[in-house]
Amino acid sequence: MKGNSWIAAAAVAAACLCHAVEARAGASPCATTLTRANLIPCALEASLTAKAERQGLDAAKGRQEAASPVLPSNPVLALSGARREAAGQGPVVNWYVTLSQEIEIAGQRGARKRAADAEREAQEKAVAVTDRDVAAAAWRAYFEAIAAREEVRLFSLLEALTTRVATATRAAADKGLVSGIDADVADVAQARVVQDRIGAARRAEQTKAALLHAMGLDPRREVAIEGELAPIAGVEAFASKQDPTDVETRPEVQALEASGRAFEARASMYRRARVPNPTLSVFAQNDGFNERVFGVGLSMPIPLPQPVGRTYAGEIAESEALSRRARTEAERTRRELRLDVANALAAYASLRAQNDLYTAERLGRAEQSLRAIASEIEAGRLGPKDAIVSQQALVDLLRASFETRKQLALGSVDLALASGYPLERGAP
Repeated sequence: MKGNSWIAAAAVAAACLCHAVEARAGASPCATTLTRANLIPCALEASLTAKAERQGLDAAKGRQEAASPVLPSNPVLALSGARREAAGQGPVVNWYVTLSQEIEIAGQRGARKRAADAEREAQEKAVAVTDRDVAAAAWRAYFEAIAAREEVRLFSLLEALTTRVATATRAAADKGLVSGIDADVADVAQARVVQDRIGAARRAEQTKAALLHAMGLDPRREVAIEGELAPIAGVEAFASKQDPTDVETRPEVQALEASGRAFEARASMYRRARVPNPTLSVFAQNDGFNERVFGVGLSMPIPLPQPVGRTYAGEIAESEALSRRARTEAERTRRELRLDVANALAAYASLRAQNDLYTAERLGRAEQSLRAIASEIEAGRLGPKDAIVSQQALVDLLRASFETRKQLALGSVDLALASGYPLERGAP
């Protein structure tokens, strides 16, 4: 019995282990590691906004299908029967059969199809705009998380270096070589760096949580974020080849233009609906005393003026106004896109020039000088006041270099969005 119990326990443990291994093997890469390669696919897959826009596209396809039937309504088959009796006559069963069909004669079907086609086109462009916005937000969250992580590393290094300076200054003050005030000032400078490091650690957690939230993951989940704080590859070259004034191919403009055409086609549809649709019918009946009757008929609605009848005047006025509004919005969007392109190009060029100032050689010398300050104080070759001033200047240099790299990476997202770069395709 004991042997069987051990065998059963081993079998259960093996099954649990296999299940865990399978679950881990089947887990999405987005749930374990985020890189430049899978960032955008993961963001688009998790975005509820993108999902809602695609559901709107499904609805537009449904409206397009609803506008495709040739006949405006299904044929109507009417059946009726009666029993007739008269003096001197036996009972006779009378029956009546009528088949009728409404016919559109003013091109209403074509107007409906044009409106549905334009609505689908507008929704397809709206999906493209939403995907691009989702991708831009994902890139920003990714760069913010990478930047916060590097900021923690930077301030951890600065904390170690400023702690050495504060310790050396305090030791010199204890020996009476420098004033105690100088030691207190060094302690304050070191405490400020420690405070910055704590703030950077908080931002690192917050930006990581924001990135995981954008990926549809638990913000507290442990996910590796790989990559470096570098601009999106190819954005600057793409933007330089674009005509800043040519925005007609942008999905933001095309979606509004398609909406304008859809409303215009809808107004045309309402105008055509004013034309009465005739109904053709054929009938057969057994009337009287077994008298067979066959024939055709034509019925036509009688249009009446408003407010007695329906002339679709309000619907036509509404659709025409919405069409004009969509075209006005399209022109406003053109102006904003041209301004965004000009601003993004200028901002990115400025950030690129600033980033070029912080060469690897200059940053290396600054870090080396920071490491040497404590030794210079201990050797008596550098006074505490001068050391603190030098330390602050070097710290400011390293912080400015980091901030410029961060803004350059974020600026590449702005430039990509302004120039129409296909962010939704991802980037290496």
